[in-house]
Amino acid sequence: ILVESLNAFYETEWEQAESLLQIAMETNKQDPRPLFFRSMIPFWEYFFVEQTPDLAQQFLERSQLAVEKSEERLEQNPADTTSVLLLSALHGYRSLVAAGESEYRIAIKSGMTGFQFTRKLMSMDSERPEVMIGKGMFYYMIGSVKKEAQWLVNTLGVSADVEMGFEQLRRASESEEQVSTEAMMMLMYLYDKEERYDDAAEVAEDLVNRHPGNKIFHFKRGEILESMGRVDASADSYRRVLTAPSGSLQELNRKADQKLATLEPSVR
Repeated sequence: ILVESLNAFYETEWEQAESLLQIAMETNKQDPRPLFFRSMIPFWEYFFVEQTPDLAQQFLERSQLAVEKSEERLEQNPADTTSVLLLSALHGYRSLVAAGESEYRIAIKSGMTGFQFTRKLMSMDSERPEVMIGKGMFYYMIGSVKKEAQWLVNTLGVSADVEMGFEQLRRASESEEQVSTEAMMMLMYLYDKEERYDDAAEVAEDLVNRHPGNKIFHFKRGEILESMGRVDASADSYRRVLTAPSGSLQELNRKADQKLATLEPSVR
């Protein structure tokens, strides 16, 4: 049931994914993975649709439940790799959302907690893509903290920059495991944020080829191509949002419609 729910998740079929994840949660109440992926729904919407305080709060609340369940499982079995992986990712994502809301103390605390779990993972297998994602997100977060909060970073005694984060995420994205989609997703978003549009467009192309029904990936590809002045290709991506089979993310449909209305004089 978890595999089926993830297939729906990666095609942005949110309602179906939520329903299946709920069943998975009830079937095995000790498994933190359904809680993790349930928290990823508002996380994806926050980063790729609209960064609203409500979505940030929804993610932080859901992810806290996943953190508690993972900690509970890890306490019962300190060698449980899955719990360590989830805690590394959860705290990393929480640090990014907190940074997006300018809550730098929370961002750095979550980032450091996540990195502690990442270090634990590295002692298990430093070449695991999950480890690389954790390191990449932490390095990027540290490297991107604004000057007014830089003193907080200095107290940690940690040296890292944005490019170190990108390198780790690139390595994770080349993995053949399912988690490589997560790495590609973060690369696309962060490249776009840093205005590295050629790099962002390349990753976006790979993502829409891998998950052709994913509205978010098509929309982000459209935005990236629009920033590059590739109007025709951008309009095509926005149309793919509107024709995608998923009934979720109606706000994204509205935004794609608005984008097309703006671009239409240029693509005729």
